[in-house]
Amino acid sequence: MAINERYLTKRERDCMVSIREKGTEDFPLRLNELAGILKISSPTTLNILRRLEVKGMITSSRGMIKLTETGRESADRILKIHRVYESLFCQSGVSEKMACNEASLVDYLTEEQTAEMVLHRIGDPKICPHGKPIRDDS
Repeated sequence: MAINERYLTKRERDCMVSIREKGTEDFPLRLNELAGILKISSPTTLNILRRLEVKGMITSSRGMIKLTETGRESADRILKIHRVYESLFCQSGVSEKMACNEASLVDYLTEEQTAEMVLHRIGDPKICPHGKPIRDDS
């Protein structure tokens, strides 16, 4: 059974999104890199990673951190919802930076169905204000 993103903490969300956006299959992130990206200590990052591992969201092998399939799906859902909120906020006159910050406070708490309704309501944009695709149409 998949973990609902709403059972993630904000720091767990930030960790998963960073792994998804900054790591690759060939070059996964390491603990110190991830701690630097998150601007938190390595021991704190390690505690977050342990919780994510228990939740089935990541694996760690020889210091390399990867999202599991469930983790990738969850991170992709969070990023999609994040980009929907960014688009909504920017269309409402909020700066890109503030829109990004505000979106990250709620993206992992929002149901995908709700984000789809918002996306439709704001004209179904294909990319977010940062130029990234909202949907993975592959």
